[in-house]
Amino acid sequence: MAIDVLSFGETMLRLTAPGGVRLETTPMLQVYVGGTESNTLSCLARLGLRVAWMSALPATPIGRHVETELRGHGVDTSHIVWAGNASRLGIFYAEEAVNPLGLQVHYDRANSACALVDPAAVNYALVDTAKMVHLTGITPGIGEGAREVFRRLLARAREQQVPLSFDVNYRAKLWSPAEAAKGIEEACRQARILFCARADAAELWGISGTPEEILRQMEQRFAGEGEKTLVLTLGSEGSAELRNGVYATAPVFPTEGTIRFGSGDAFDAGYLYAYLGGAIYQELYERSGVTPLSFGNALASLKRCIAGDIAVVTPEEVRAMLVKQEGARFR
Repeated sequence: MAIDVLSFGETMLRLTAPGGVRLETTPMLQVYVGGTESNTLSCLARLGLRVAWMSALPATPIGRHVETELRGHGVDTSHIVWAGNASRLGIFYAEEAVNPLGLQVHYDRANSACALVDPAAVNYALVDTAKMVHLTGITPGIGEGAREVFRRLLARAREQQVPLSFDVNYRAKLWSPAEAAKGIEEACRQARILFCARADAAELWGISGTPEEILRQMEQRFAGEGEKTLVLTLGSEGSAELRNGVYATAPVFPTEGTIRFGSGDAFDAGYLYAYLGGAIYQELYERSGVTPLSFGNALASLKRCIAGDIAVVTPEEVRAMLVKQEGARFR
């Protein structure tokens, strides 16, 4: 059966202290499953698309906990590489407080099963059955095994002419801006859809200016053959795109949610769902001209209301949020 979106990446456990409590003194930790690629796939699966996740997990109760969580959201997890009992799952710890302390994250992910994955154990033939491959700039930064899988997936997608969706997703705690820029250059050029945060464009390539200026500079830097869409996320200012040279923007949806984990992944999922012609998007496009940017913004807004890293929302909730914009036209 054809896969709508295929991805590979590391998923970890997030251990979070209750709001306003320091990790140093907390008597308890909330446990969530989170990984940027699997977050995106879970959201897409909940909207009805067929998605498959490839990764490596330790063959332990903790590894099986991750697999069970993702499978519960509808993700095909049958292609996981199961590492030995001595391998480990990456963990990150978080504490959330109001400013000036704000959000603080501490990683414990070195030498995880995914970072050390044997590239020969991954089933690259899955690319051939996918409508789109979605990767992020986190994967090549976590370890040589994952970096080689990343390279092989790029090559297979290019050979089979399968479109690539790529999110820059720079993580300063993994590698330097110069290392990251070099490590993802090929993917940025190959991508049919290239997602990037405004701050990442500035830090990795020194690109700044208005959203349109940033996108046009990126278009020149990463020009490739055929159709290309560049998407810039702008935080509270919404998002912008340059699709085959045509510039457009969309504002955020008002939200009282403050949970930031996974909101960018939810945006990617919403945009990809619309780009691939998902049923709800088609319905609302014909009804009121909803765009992929607006669909992504809606998913990101909903995610900020939900604890955890995955946007646990239903298609009906997404439709209701977009329909609430009575009479609005998003183009």
